[in-house]
Amino acid sequence: IFSQVINMGESMQMLSGGYYKAAIHRVVQPPADQRGCDRLGIFYFATTNNDVKLAPLKESPVIQRTGVVSKCADEDAPTMDQWLRARTKVYGQTNFQAQGGEDVREEILKGFYTTHYA
Repeated sequence: IFSQVINMGESMQMLSGGYYKAAIHRVVQPPADQRGCDRLGIFYFATTNNDVKLAPLKESPVIQRTGVVSKCADEDAPTMDQWLRARTKVYGQTNFQAQGGEDVREEILKGFYTTHYA
């Protein structure tokens, strides 16, 4: 069984002002008849350059047409480097808020919500 995932995730969501949504993904057990099969997964997490501010690209005609949703002032938006460092630093150390069920948790980091699934 082979799977390939390309995740543009949270950075694209922030740059698009919410127009593009980060992929909701989670790892689950395969069906019982496939549990003995070898699995190979290739994952690529696309990010911007480290110095790019993760503020919505307000000059985009698509974003202007659909409306820009900023979670913070543009000057307060983290750079890609700051975002990655903050996400890595707090991983597993934050208190999650239950959202929509016991197996769903939302983490708030720099004003942005990140969803985790148990």
